[in-house]
Amino acid sequence: MFEHTLMRKVSRRVADSKSCPFKGEDPSTVASLREVAKCFVELQDMRHTADYDGTVVWNRIDARVAVRKAEIAFDAWHSIRHHKIAQDYLVSLLIKPRD
Repeated sequence: MFEHTLMRKVSRRVADSKSCPFKGEDPSTVASLREVAKCFVELQDMRHTADYDGTVVWNRIDARVAVRKAEIAFDAWHSIRHHKIAQDYLVSLLIKPRD
């Protein structure tokens, strides 16, 4: 059901204040949502590197950085999950735009 390419595209857009200004929304909610979206993109990049680039050797510090990034995203999500813009973000991760 989830299409990672779409999820990445949406997350990159949401993380960018120029593409998605969220005018009139609570700045702290917007900042937390942007953090979630940014972490999604960064963690997906890390996963792609780990899965497909055999030249990269991961060490304990790299793993801890990735885990910490995921913790930050989950903490941020927990604080905003009931806000409309967060729910809209979830829906946008699933719905393909019409061509």
